[in-house]
Amino acid sequence: MNRLFPLVLEHGLPTVARYAISACIMLGCAVLQMALQMQTGSPGYFLLLPGVFLSGLVFDRGSGIFAAIIAVAIGAYVGYASNNGMDYLATNALFAITAAGTAAVAEFQRSELGRVVLADKTKALLLQEMAHRTKNNLAILGGMIRLEARHGGSEVAAALEATARRLQVMAEAYDHLSPKRDSNSVNMRFFLNNVVEKVFQSLAPPGPIAFQVVCEDIDLASSHALAIGMITNELVTNSLKYAFPADRPGHIAVSFASGSGIELSVSDNGVGLPEGAEPGGLGSRIVQLLAQQLEGETSYERLDPGLNVRVRANPR
Repeated sequence: MNRLFPLVLEHGLPTVARYAISACIMLGCAVLQMALQMQTGSPGYFLLLPGVFLSGLVFDRGSGIFAAIIAVAIGAYVGYASNNGMDYLATNALFAITAAGTAAVAEFQRSELGRVVLADKTKALLLQEMAHRTKNNLAILGGMIRLEARHGGSEVAAALEATARRLQVMAEAYDHLSPKRDSNSVNMRFFLNNVVEKVFQSLAPPGPIAFQVVCEDIDLASSHALAIGMITNELVTNSLKYAFPADRPGHIAVSFASGSGIELSVSDNGVGLPEGAEPGGLGSRIVQLLAQQLEGETSYERLDPGLNVRVRANPR
């Protein structure tokens, strides 16, 4: 229905075409009315009124009035031909008033639809502008943090750089908002590919490390998509920083699926977690916090070699 309203209001047909289509609609209604009359033996006009309403709604006031005139002419002919003893003039006068009223109602409905569509477009433009400004502000903030990182010590610089990457993920989410009408969702396939690429560009691993992102064409609510993007950023960052020491080659795989819930998996074939060790760094705590925000849980599986981190959630 949301797609029908703009089509109704933005037909773009010339006047002659609109009137011609309205005439065809009314002739079709007349054929139906006459066929019904032949079957039942009872004269009537009621099947002409939907044609008047449809012409006025789909096109404009002129088309509605034009259709009403055709309806009155057809009604006059049908009433005259039926010779059923009814008050001919009174009946046709009443039908003419009804047809004109139907055209007026159709125009009123059309005007209301116009207001709805205009308000919808205005809202969409405002949301796009807000998203654009938010993204720019996050990018500026990330740039300022990176600038500060250049003047700090190694540990401070690393912390600031990690913060800048997190801000970058938040900014990227706005770039992947779905263009669909009335949608505040993010296409996860493009978003996750972009997140992983930016992490690789930022950290620039010295060894030959490849990555793969497996994700169907899924749209996810922007708030949930942002959390998944942040989790992906943290897990891929941890893999690049700790799983492949001494220029060790490797592979990082990211997969995302959505069904009854959502599931994110990030695995690598690096050195993995030492026996008895548990993830406890800042990145792992951020992952746990974001998973809880999605009403989900995080699990760690030791591979041979490597590590697989899985986040399962059922966000509302």
